Amino acid sequence: METLPSYTETRAPPAWSEAAISALLTLTESRGRADEEIELIEMRYQQALALMNLEDLFAEGLLGCM
Repeated sequence: METLPSYTETRAPPAWSEAAISALLTLTESRGRADEEIELIEMRYQQALALMNLEDLFAEGLLGCM
């Protein structure tokens, strides 16, 4: 008759767990960098819109600069 593995045997991490953890950490770091890159792109986009708006205001003479 076969016996079931003991509790400690079932709780032992599989051999691939270190590689999986490493891959998960790499993915998490990549996602963090991607979030930072998206935020930077958004900031640059907002800056470009603001500059375009200022250029329009200057061209139309609406800033009252003389």
